[in-house]
This record gives sequence, C-alpha cells and structure tokens, in this order.
Amino acid sequence: MHTKFKILMLVRHGQSTGNVDQPTHDHASIPLTALGEEQAKKLSARIDVRPDLIVVSSFRRAQQTAEPLREKFPDVPVEIWPDTAEFTYLSPARCRGTRRTERLPWVKAYWQEQDPRYCDGAGAETFHDLVTRATLVLQRVEERPEERIMLFSHGQFISCLLDVARHPYATDGERMAIFRSLPELENTGLVYLLLPQHE
Repeated sequence: MHTKFKILMLVRHGQSTGNVDQPTHDHASIPLTALGEEQAKKLSARIDVRPDLIVVSSFRRAQQTAEPLREKFPDVPVEIWPDTAEFTYLSPARCRGTRRTERLPWVKAYWQEQDPRYCDGAGAETFHDLVTRATLVLQRVEERPEERIMLFSHGQFISCLLDVARHPYATDGERMAIFRSLPELENTGLVYLLLPQHE
C-alpha cells in the first residue's frame, strides 16, 4: 500500500465571552467577543494556502472563527463535525449561568480525582470519552481524500488530538496525568499536523 501525507491544520477559536469570565449559559452557544471576531479576520488574512476542506465543531465560537476564511474561499467544502467540540467534563446543569472563576474549584477537584472514567453528571463527558473522540477524528482525517484539511475547534480537544497523534499507545490514565501540563493554543492559534494518507 502506497502512503503519502496530508496536512491537518488545527485552529483554536478566537477569544470568547467565556474566556473573559463572562457568565455562560450553554457551553455550545458561547459567542466570540469583538476581539475574537477581529482575531478571526486576522487569521483569515494570513492564510494564503487554500484548504481542500474546512471542518468546524458544532460550537458557535468555532463556527464564528471559521466564517472569515469561508468567505475568503467560498468554493471550499465545509463540514460540521460534532465530535470535534470542546471537552465538557463538568455537568452543564450546574455550570449554567456561572463564570469561569466560579467554576475553578470544580475544575480543580475534577483534575485532582485523576479518574478517566468519572462522569460529573448528565451531559458531561469522561476523559475516556474525550480520548475516544480524538482518536476517531484522527482516523477519519486519515481516511479522507483531501490533502489539506483545516479544523476549527477548541483548546482542550486540540491538545488531546495532538497527544493521541504523538503518543498513540499511551493509556487514558497516562494521558490524564499529564494533560493539564500540555501546551494549549492561544485564541486563533494554528498548528500543523502531518498525517499519513492511505491509498
């Protein structure tokens, strides 16, 4: 089997209202700030290579970030992949209407537990769920015929996807133990990942 390579371009969304500690009500509908919208425009301006496919998560802030690039390359196909959404490890019900700083004690407690199978409540994911999603997305990208895919997603999901790509045989426990120390992309940060493309 002949193998060549493709480029996966991973983009974190622009600054959102959640990033600046405004109250959030629905994790999926958090919008960009005015600065985030400007960041998205600047990102699009510096992308001079036309992607073969634009992929966006189902979350609003990722879709808003992709919009300027979609307008720049209107002929490029766009797909929404819900499994590239951000990691939702805290129960959405108890987080509704809270600010990031209010959630910090819950965040700290979750990561101190170090249990990849722990679920915080209805609508929340386990760390194992996140790893599974990232693994499946990588497999799907490798199977796609497009050579240049640009994915607009989220900080923690991108960190997990990169970790799975670089350390495919790590256990969930090993991944979780170092996850919070992994570098996270800045808003509208861009990273390139080279992946095999099988024919």
